[in-house]
Amino acid sequence: MGKIADALDKAGKASVTEKTGVINSSPEDERSEAREGAASPAPQGTDHQRRGGCVSLPAGQTQNSVSPRLVVYHHPGSPAAENFKVLRSHLLYPRDGQEKRVVLITSALEQEGKTFVACNLAVSIAQGIDPYALLIDADTRNPHAHEMLGIQAQEGLSDYLQSGNSLARFLVKTPLTKLTVLPAGPTPRNPAELLTSSRMSSMLAEARERYSDRFIILDSPPVNLAAETLTLAKHVDTVILVVRYGKSFQDVVEQAVEKIGRERILGVVFNGFEVTPRKYSYYKRCYRYPE
Repeated sequence: MGKIADALDKAGKASVTEKTGVINSSPEDERSEAREGAASPAPQGTDHQRRGGCVSLPAGQTQNSVSPRLVVYHHPGSPAAENFKVLRSHLLYPRDGQEKRVVLITSALEQEGKTFVACNLAVSIAQGIDPYALLIDADTRNPHAHEMLGIQAQEGLSDYLQSGNSLARFLVKTPLTKLTVLPAGPTPRNPAELLTSSRMSSMLAEARERYSDRFIILDSPPVNLAAETLTLAKHVDTVILVVRYGKSFQDVVEQAVEKIGRERILGVVFNGFEVTPRKYSYYKRCYRYPE
């Protein structure tokens, strides 16, 4: 496990590998992402109890189904969790002194690990002393954040964008009292149009203002594959790009960087690179994520 992400725009002419932070996830992690939780039926809406503007799932349901890939939840003292704390600190105490509460997590292509990073970062923030976190699954084309967190909600972002209901109706509680999730909801027929609509931009502005005590993390579609990601990037404070070792070619990553704009990117998380964690010399071997 290596370090997490310095600012990409300060990396100058360094190579792609030198610009990135490192996270070691199993090569099977992202291939299994599409399979996780597929067999679990969603609960009926009548089983939900609404408390304080959020959907409260039945007791024990979420804790029992949290994915083992949510390493900061299952292994909060591991080197993996420590690296997410470093990433968290970049948001809490930005070098330029500019507030970065609304963060978009994306990748150049699919199966890079963006949902893995978004969920673990949101949980890491919620595990802190003061900050709260709101995780928005904005990848309505291929959502997986709810599966990683063990949430089986039927409604979500796509429903909100197509309805006149308040945002609070679609927020879901998690095992962590300081983490709230807005699931993606059912895949819509027109995801690009919905996510680039005025209602989406108004929602982000409302969330920023109403939930001023928390960080807002968006898991977005891959920037090279979905048109809506570039629009979403204009409504956030900063962007974190996830790159999987051995999967993306450098020119593909550079294309994603140029689309987003170097000045918009806080840093790059280099995912899946196996390296001995010398910073954690008291660990006898590389920490491996459970499969």
